[in-house]
Amino acid sequence: MTGALRGEKYSLLMFDLDGTIADTIYSIKDAVNMALTKHSFPERSYDEVKMAIGNGARKLIERSLPESVRDDADILEAVFGDYEYFYEETYTKLECYSGMYESMISLKEKGYTLAVLSNKQDAFVKKIIDVLFEAGTISMVLGQTDMPKKPDPFVPLMIAKELGIAPEECAFIGDSEVDVRTGINAGMGSVGVSWGYRDRSALEAEGAHVIVDDPRELLEIFK
Repeated sequence: MTGALRGEKYSLLMFDLDGTIADTIYSIKDAVNMALTKHSFPERSYDEVKMAIGNGARKLIERSLPESVRDDADILEAVFGDYEYFYEETYTKLECYSGMYESMISLKEKGYTLAVLSNKQDAFVKKIIDVLFEAGTISMVLGQTDMPKKPDPFVPLMIAKELGIAPEECAFIGDSEVDVRTGINAGMGSVGVSWGYRDRSALEAEGAHVIVDDPRELLEIFK
């Protein structure tokens, strides 16, 4: 763990999903490749898909297409539509990172309010959280809708307001530059996690207030 954060000042912990709570790459990769194959485009590797996520599903598909067709709106929409169809079949191929479920349950029992905000499609975010956690564990769950995506502060600030918690009493926890920037943009504590889809140097460069290497370290910060 590097950096410092005064954990006692926080009451709302807002989590990213992909690469933070759960490793979802295999389910995403399978759906991406099923959609690409249907349109006779080459498949993408685990690492290629890992680097393509973070800014929503449509951007994921755009980055996964061959460069020669990325500007073709009709192709993008067709492949994106197929990706959403196939992801219905693959999205449950996931599990929480080791120690993450237990840490989040412990934080809930300590009295912290938990929320999830992802740039994944909202319907899938809600379905995945329902698979991973018992009802009532997470107070608010939101994915990508017609509202601004992370790192825009609009939605995290809306979540904080709806839960009745001031932004300065919130911490945003995630594995990517987008997540670090989301917390900073919203005036919240920013916690980077190094077990996800970006390396530590990217989180440091973006200015994370603290970086943790194991989910259990969250219990050391938020006592």
